[in-house]
Amino acid sequence: MRPRFSFGHLLCFIVMQLVIHDLFAQKKTFIREYYYKASETDSKVSSRQKALTEVKAMLIEELGTYVESYVNHVVTDKNGVITKDFFTNEIKTLSTGITETKILEERWDGYEYYIKAEIIADPEEVLRRINQTLSVRKSSEAVDSLKILLKNSNNKLTLKNYELNGLKKQLTVQQKKIDSTQTSLNTLNQQLIESKQQLTSYQAQGKRLLSEIEEIEKKMKEATSIAVTNVRIGMTPEEVLQVCGKPRAENCYSMNYGAVWVLISSGIVVGIVDARDYQSCVGDIGYYKRLKKRIILE
Repeated sequence: MRPRFSFGHLLCFIVMQLVIHDLFAQKKTFIREYYYKASETDSKVSSRQKALTEVKAMLIEELGTYVESYVNHVVTDKNGVITKDFFTNEIKTLSTGITETKILEERWDGYEYYIKAEIIADPEEVLRRINQTLSVRKSSEAVDSLKILLKNSNNKLTLKNYELNGLKKQLTVQQKKIDSTQTSLNTLNQQLIESKQQLTSYQAQGKRLLSEIEEIEKKMKEATSIAVTNVRIGMTPEEVLQVCGKPRAENCYSMNYGAVWVLISSGIVVGIVDARDYQSCVGDIGYYKRLKKRIILE
């Protein structure tokens, strides 16, 4: 039956390998080149970045293979403490972190980007880093604790996401209310604008009416003044027309000039009375005297 190895066995094995190789190990230089054919969407910068990424991957792959053969390690099966895949991945991961890529040559012809690079790595340094990683991970209790911690973190994240979704729903409802309020406010603002426009129109109409009324009052005052100043008792209607002009109204031989009526009886002027005291179709001046009405002219 094949023996099972623990992390502790593996650590001892690696340390032994380091002691064995101590007299012979030295830094190893790896050189690779890569040609990247640019696509229609690539620029010089993007082509260089992609070429550099590929050449680094090639160098790290070769470095990992070298370190793995350098250790010549023995690993257990899937049910053991460690697997070959784990060890291989650790070599590549750590090699990436402790090595530096040096560009030796590069050129760009507009269609293809050529790059040549190297890395210099110390296998012992890579193994030392792997030993540190294995030392941290050798406790299964620590691994179990990490799993529990991760599960708790996931549960908390799920709860936070649930709370976040609830807040998003509340925010959506509030936003709808705000939108509805804004729509109502826009409607009210439009109504206010229309009301202000109507008020302005009414004010303009009011000013025009007031101006017309003032003009009419002016004409009435002028007609009244002319009649009171120029009309005499005994004038005929024709003579009244000559001195006062056309009356504003005529009724039963009476002639209106604004605020007064010129009374005509038997074809001549018999008096002028205030328009407020005028009685239509009454030609007897004595009637106004008996009622003690305001007689402007006798």
